[in-house]
Amino acid sequence: MTRFHQQWIVAALAFAVLACNAGMTEAAEAKGIVTRVHPQRNEFVLTETFKDMTFQIDNTTRVLINGHISQIVDLREGDQATVSYERLGHLLIAGMVHVSRAPQPAQFPTAATLPRWKTLTAAP
Repeated sequence: MTRFHQQWIVAALAFAVLACNAGMTEAAEAKGIVTRVHPQRNEFVLTETFKDMTFQIDNTTRVLINGHISQIVDLREGDQATVSYERLGHLLIAGMVHVSRAPQPAQFPTAATLPRWKTLTAAP
């Protein structure tokens, strides 16, 4: 094998490695506060230390709110969230969205929320 052939093989192998890495995605995690939710566009915005990140949701994305399986329409602005995602070019594809939400306090009826009853009067 000549030196030219050796160099050509090394160049072809280097190109193959670079081509394989170009299609790979980069997995990462982000923590922050949900600032916008767009269910019709299958996306939401998470603010992480003064940086807005727009995540796309696909049919493989899992949304968990306080450990319960949910959907994107259940996300609310102000939710604390941890998002595992993959970067695919310029898109951020959410794989798992974990939301921690404080439990809502029990709402007991008050005088203002009770129905008003009409006073029954005797007919004359």
